[in-house]
Amino acid sequence: MPAIFLSSWTVLRAVHVSESVAFVWAGVLAQAAQIWCTLPMTVQRQRLTFDRVRSATRWAVAILICVLSFQIWWSDPWLSQRLVSIYCGLYAAIMALGVWGDRDALNRFAPASKDSGVPLDFRRHLLMLYALVAILAIATNETLMALDTTLGTRVVTLSILPIALHYFFVIALDLTHPPLDDKDE
Repeated sequence: MPAIFLSSWTVLRAVHVSESVAFVWAGVLAQAAQIWCTLPMTVQRQRLTFDRVRSATRWAVAILICVLSFQIWWSDPWLSQRLVSIYCGLYAAIMALGVWGDRDALNRFAPASKDSGVPLDFRRHLLMLYALVAILAIATNETLMALDTTLGTRVVTLSILPIALHYFFVIALDLTHPPLDDKDE
């Protein structure tokens, strides 16, 4: 949701909202849009994998609303960026669990039906790349804070970062894992 982050920041700054408040609100709006877009797929995967979609989804949405509300209430860019780093760290840890054999993590983040023929090593490879992308996001986020860059620089960098990480992921996947069948060659 880089476009929402960047456009929200731009509009809020145009109406003379302070930089820190504009940064937090733009971040919260982008996070809410990301949650809104991924929620249907998450519910579908929960239903197919675990059959406990109703209670798990309610808890997850309630926790996410609390985190978003806390960011708005606290209204500090440092907190918002730290929460992104914490989320990415947890995500990378869950991916590592999947690589090390946790079936729940593997089935949730690299699902494949039994008759699909997708090898287990390919699914684990996907999780390794997901973890690497999360670690790169942490490194970028923490570097921006350590260098004490301006909030405008952070907005631009964090808006470009998902696009750059997507291209990195696609290229890394192509370079590090052979095609799944001979038709791709």
